[in-house]
Amino acid sequence: MSTVAQTSVAAKGGDGEEGKKPPRILRGLPWLVWRQHRVAYVACLLLTAAGCVQMLWQRGSTNDFLDRARTTAGVELYDVFQQTYAEPFQNATWMMSMVPVVAGVFLGAPLIAGDREHGTVQLVTTQSVTRGRWLAVKLGMAVLITIVCSAALSAAFTSWWEPAHELVNAGDWNADNIFGNTGPVPVALALLHLAVGAALGLFVRRTLTVMGLALGFSFVWDIVLSGWFRAGFPEPRVLVNPVEQGQPKLPEGAVRHDNWTVDAHGGLHGFGTCFNERTPADCRAKGIVAERLEYFGYDQMPGMQWTYAALVLAAAVALLALTLWWGRRRPL
Repeated sequence: MSTVAQTSVAAKGGDGEEGKKPPRILRGLPWLVWRQHRVAYVACLLLTAAGCVQMLWQRGSTNDFLDRARTTAGVELYDVFQQTYAEPFQNATWMMSMVPVVAGVFLGAPLIAGDREHGTVQLVTTQSVTRGRWLAVKLGMAVLITIVCSAALSAAFTSWWEPAHELVNAGDWNADNIFGNTGPVPVALALLHLAVGAALGLFVRRTLTVMGLALGFSFVWDIVLSGWFRAGFPEPRVLVNPVEQGQPKLPEGAVRHDNWTVDAHGGLHGFGTCFNERTPADCRAKGIVAERLEYFGYDQMPGMQWTYAALVLAAAVALLALTLWWGRRRPL
């Protein structure tokens, strides 16, 4: 056989070893969806890997610092920690807060809007593929990538933050930059933003417009909607001191929820009711007999996070199901 013929056989996948291609992990429709969005998916996976490596390296450095500092007498641990690690933690919390935004704007928004804008869905669904199957595979792959990336980043950041939780953010783990970036919460938030971006693509044909709307939803969520979902938290714990003993001391690792003053009939009044009085007798003269502190203990944090994440995840699943149902029943 001539050299030209051998080359032709190899190019066509003939008997020659050079013509054999490695088997693909994905085939059919999943492979087509991966090819369509591979740039965004690969970018997310690479950025996730880089972020995890950075945070795990910082975790090792932070643990070494804490071990040395806690065995050294006379070291102001909080001040030294802030000088060394305040900026890295601030950068990491900013990066984690961008995970839901990226999921909504760059993964969810182009998912359906891009197909509608370029006519891809009409081409695919004329090749013996139903709209329902096409949407299911697209949504399923985007959900998988979102879960992998957000879960990996959350695990890395949580493992870095947890040993130093009393020092980061002055120990306030209930603040959005800690509570929303650790445990299961980032995964649930990322899936919700992904679902919103995909759903918007059903009604708006232009991809850039949908990306802008998805970004706007991120701001609305942080400012308004997030508080609604946190209403399902457990009741705070309570400490009460006689007014002569002043405000109860916050337990170690706990975060303050609210302060009250209590009158003789058990009625609650604002903290400022007895703020300017000089002596406890002055407070009692105004009818105030006790100081009340409401707080959340550190051991309550996992339950609060899982409750919040479950509510957010339920909203995300409902929106994804609605998107699939609606997309199957109307032209795209």
